[in-house]
Amino acid sequence: MNATKLPAAGPPTIVGVSKAIRDVLRIVDQVAPSDCCVLIEGESGTGKELIARRLCAKSGRCHKPFIPVNCAGISETLFESQFFGHVRGAFTGAEQSMLGVIRTADGGTVFLDEICDIPLCLQPKLLRVLQEQEVMPVGKPIPIKVDTRFLAGTNRNLAEMVRQGRFRRDLYHRLNIVRIVLPPLRDRPEDVPVLLDHFAQHYADHYGREPVLLSDAVSSLLLKYHWPGNIRELAAWVERLYVTGLSPETLVDMLFGESDEVPAEVSPDGLTLEQAERQAIVHAMQRSNFNQRKAARMLHVHRATLARKLKRHRLV
Repeated sequence: MNATKLPAAGPPTIVGVSKAIRDVLRIVDQVAPSDCCVLIEGESGTGKELIARRLCAKSGRCHKPFIPVNCAGISETLFESQFFGHVRGAFTGAEQSMLGVIRTADGGTVFLDEICDIPLCLQPKLLRVLQEQEVMPVGKPIPIKVDTRFLAGTNRNLAEMVRQGRFRRDLYHRLNIVRIVLPPLRDRPEDVPVLLDHFAQHYADHYGREPVLLSDAVSSLLLKYHWPGNIRELAAWVERLYVTGLSPETLVDMLFGESDEVPAEVSPDGLTLEQAERQAIVHAMQRSNFNQRKAARMLHVHRATLARKLKRHRLV
């Protein structure tokens, strides 16, 4: 009887118009059909797993399992069991046999997420699997051949970790057949508007609401924001629009308030944004007869946000 194939998942949507992201996707699509290891480097939130899923979806392994593994959560004592599997009775608590991640993904792809966090003492065992394409289940030390492609992701510079002696050089070179570096969102601001539109439509559909329109002023501020959490942070900000009911103006104010980041923007009157903000707060306080609740409503911000800004501008 022929094995039933899994339905092939289409490549995930990766949004962007910048040259940086187009260059990344060109490399991804070029190497996807091969079986080589690919090392994906990028800050948290830049979409490393999305890239790994695209590599799988555009390969001949698209009908087979794609299994992401969080290397930071690997138990040193259970590493071999988790990765290579075990037979029943191999150790206390092994009440039934288990294939392990690599054999479960046989014919498919394993994505080693945050490979930088794998303990140094376990790296030789992983290296052997990558080189020999075979595993030895715990309790049955007989090599079993596997056909698995390995992709790895890291939010740290592995080459630097090698120089520091915190990552094995031989494992690094085995993983680094093709290296893909995902640029942070702050380095490709031209992608912010299209990402905002993409997630606005996504969450409008998800929550059954009309898309929220952003004013030019809000859009301008979002373009100047640093986005330390990258695309994940941007997506969370957009989702907040649909679940809180707060205005975009309020949420962008909270965004900058949480990060204490002030964009270098100049108002038409020649004031910096921070100076213009202080002036707006002073006017609102005067018009509300120094009632913070009323002033906050005039400024379309939370009272707590206004209180924090009053302190920051030394107005109380």
